[in-house]
Amino acid sequence: MICFGFSGYLLPWNKLAFFATKVGTEIAGVVPVVGRPALRFLRGGDDVTGATLTRFFGFHVAVLPATATVFIAIHVLLVQLHGMHVPHKYENNYRRMKFFPNFILRDLIGWILAIGVLAALAALFPWELGEKADAFAPAPAGIKPEWYFLFMFQTLKLIPAKILGMDGEVLGIMAFNIVALLLFIVPFVDRSPENRRRRLVFNALGGLALLYIVVMTIVGYVT
Repeated sequence: MICFGFSGYLLPWNKLAFFATKVGTEIAGVVPVVGRPALRFLRGGDDVTGATLTRFFGFHVAVLPATATVFIAIHVLLVQLHGMHVPHKYENNYRRMKFFPNFILRDLIGWILAIGVLAALAALFPWELGEKADAFAPAPAGIKPEWYFLFMFQTLKLIPAKILGMDGEVLGIMAFNIVALLLFIVPFVDRSPENRRRRLVFNALGGLALLYIVVMTIVGYVT
């Protein structure tokens, strides 16, 4: 979802989107070894240009939806093969439902309602494109990313420029990458529901992470 948000952010091609994408891709560029190739891959060159817009449009409407569809299909297949997980104390006391058509129809109601609310918001509160991007203009004063990137933005602002002789921004970005990697490996590490101590540790770490994101988002918004 973050990739969808980041790739779609440039598509209006206004001033805020241009400079936010420029800063975001520069953050990827400071990662050691792979940073520079990643920056050129994202931008389609050394700078944010029309080629970047075309590339981000392709990511947003083709590559990412196709990738998401594959993962959703795998998820649905695994649900069909293994069933839904149910806590042990409820295993013998719940009503099963066929995935098709019963569950699909019930889920479809939620999707229709969500799309209806989204369409209503788009009609009642349309988002203007804003001022057209100008690559030669200075960045707007007090520019900030969207709310879902704000906690990262605020964290990087608070990190010192140098930590033990290393660039603080690079360390901050690497820390976010490590945390993202840990999210992927948690299901493979915490596999035993009987291990209450391990489950408590992961729950506590997850709660602290959510609290940190909320607090830093609020601080970044009001400062």
